Amino acid sequence: MTNLKRVFLIGASGMGMAPLALYLKGAGIQIEAYDDCFKEPLRSILENEGIRVLSEPNPIEKPDCVIRSSAIPEDSNLVSPWISQNIPVYRRGDFLAQFTAEKKVVAIVGSHGKTSTTAMLSWALQETGFSFSYLVGGLFTDNQLPPGRYEESDWVVMEVDESDGSIDSFSPEITIALNCEWDHVDLYDSREAIGKTFQALFGRTVKTIITPENSELAEWARVEKNKELSFFHCNKELSRYEENNISAVCCAGLSMGINFNELSFLKFPGVSRRNSVLYESASRTVVEDYAHHPTEINAFLSSRRELLPEHALQVVFQPHRFSRTLALAKKFAEELSQADDIYLLPTYAAFEKFSVGGSVESLIGYLPPRLRKRANIYSDFRSLCNALTNSSSNSNKDQVLFVGAGDLEKWAHAFASWEMAKGKKLEAFRNYLNGKLSRNTNLIENEPLGVKTTIGVGGSAKFYAEPATTEDLRSLVDATILFGVERAMIGRGSNLIVPDEGFGGLVIRLKGKFWKEISKRSDNTIIVGAGARLKEICGFACSNEMQGFEFLEGIPGTLGGALRMNAGAMGWETFDVVEWVSFLMPDGKVKEIPGTDLNVGYRYCREAYDGIALRALLKSDGKSSHRAIRNAIENLAKRRRISQPAEASAGCIFRNPEDISAGLLIEQAGLKGNREGGAIISKKHANFILNQGGATAGEVISLIQRVRDRVRESNGLILEPEVTLMGKSWNEYLS
Repeated sequence: MTNLKRVFLIGASGMGMAPLALYLKGAGIQIEAYDDCFKEPLRSILENEGIRVLSEPNPIEKPDCVIRSSAIPEDSNLVSPWISQNIPVYRRGDFLAQFTAEKKVVAIVGSHGKTSTTAMLSWALQETGFSFSYLVGGLFTDNQLPPGRYEESDWVVMEVDESDGSIDSFSPEITIALNCEWDHVDLYDSREAIGKTFQALFGRTVKTIITPENSELAEWARVEKNKELSFFHCNKELSRYEENNISAVCCAGLSMGINFNELSFLKFPGVSRRNSVLYESASRTVVEDYAHHPTEINAFLSSRRELLPEHALQVVFQPHRFSRTLALAKKFAEELSQADDIYLLPTYAAFEKFSVGGSVESLIGYLPPRLRKRANIYSDFRSLCNALTNSSSNSNKDQVLFVGAGDLEKWAHAFASWEMAKGKKLEAFRNYLNGKLSRNTNLIENEPLGVKTTIGVGGSAKFYAEPATTEDLRSLVDATILFGVERAMIGRGSNLIVPDEGFGGLVIRLKGKFWKEISKRSDNTIIVGAGARLKEICGFACSNEMQGFEFLEGIPGTLGGALRMNAGAMGWETFDVVEWVSFLMPDGKVKEIPGTDLNVGYRYCREAYDGIALRALLKSDGKSSHRAIRNAIENLAKRRRISQPAEASAGCIFRNPEDISAGLLIEQAGLKGNREGGAIISKKHANFILNQGGATAGEVISLIQRVRDRVRESNGLILEPEVTLMGKSWNEYLS
């Protein structure tokens, strides 16, 4: 492994993989990292260190090896292509054990407290100027230290996780074993099984074993006669777990030749999602904690009760994994019984399949009657927010404690934002997005929209954003769902009319380099971002002698809009050339759907309304010469210039009724040249309404109504608009 130059990471946004990326980059290795869910600030942290963060699982350069997160199965289609190329693929833990085999590894293990203790030891060593590398499975709350760092040193500090079995690959210099309880029940069938794993690790430890005094771990350590043993004081009161962590860190320091007694651990910044206070007022405190084991929950709730004894405990709990919930349901309920009120979220599956026995419902029967009868399961944030706001607690003061994993983190921050905004929806929406968008994404208020449409009419958006990445887009969409804020997409603004009153929610535009990707994948396919102009796609295909895209040249929009509308021209439609489309779905997942499985019709694609198109693979109709394709494009463009106006318009206003042109019907009704203020029906093509300067949306809509009325009177047909009216239904305006 000493000769590695390029490494590709799969599932790289997890708090195990991201620190590894930073560590390997510091070691001089070129890193490309893929995940479909890179949250801020993690993406920016990696990019600032020169790590390529990819939106597709296709590294720019062929790697020497691939490292996968344990959440990515070995038989995943993300992994199999590399195996078929005989490129080594490692699980994160197995790789790290091999890569650091010649180092003095300080391994922090245990059922609880690994991340906090690893972070605390890393901070303490940093404060003393000690030279070492480290990997921490969480973010420091003050962001002064990255979660991973490499230095030219023999020492590496890291937490070693027993959850996937890769702990068996490590032979550390120093082992710090914090505790041992039954967990990861999908891998270990009993506490004894985990205990054997820890005992085996003690046997492989080179120098020092550090355990709590007067514990079973200490007894196991004493078996190792040729090892240096160190025992830290362990306060039996679970609420004092931080004291235990400090004691363990001090023991580790002495084993490494450093005395931490002069350090003030009160200055330790802490780790995000560990007893993190998100909002605080005289009457209400909102706190988030990653506790997802009964013992952790007990410790967290006990510490919060001790800290604010006069505040009622309003506990929002989301179980982590079906297997853990099934095995420990009774114990979970026992510890949650400390709450004054409890609110439950559906079990977070992680990579597990659904299990009825492991659903959150399984906990309710074990709760005491006072909680059981009031315990509800919430599947949307607004209902939870309403319940918390109207809490039945008898106390005038409370702590709202978000405990567990999954959607919980998002909901915790949303509720804190809601409290901060005093229940003002739009202000809460804005607060929530602070810090969740990358530095290249701005949330703008009261942005004029008329200038962003091809017809040039309409008012402003209350909020407007151009997300720089898929994760920025996901954060924006999440925020609209959480707070019930209306959302609209805009491309180049063709086939769109914005009302004069504007749009009272968030308008999103996929603009910028990330969304404009156009790249050749094979002899007959290209991958295209949703923000790419159709004209540019046509030009790219022509340059690469790929025919079948010529019809796109004259459609004045982007791929995203074309997919949504199944835009067409000259007898062709967008989905004639679509192999697959990648969508961001309402649940936040990215889903790649083959073109043959999409529900497509005339000027419609259902999936593009349900989700947001991100990119697509487009297929060519075959090879042809550049000159032949260019001639075809010019011929189509000439036909378009002859038949369609060049002035500012939204494109064709009405759908064509079956077997007849809407433009012909309008012309037969004698409406060419009809005007309403600055808006006029084109004399060249009657299905176009032009903005001849200073037109308003109201004037355009008035002309649309006039056309409907006249055509209905003269032909008995009711024309339906093809253009979209942002945020409105045409039924609200047209009779």
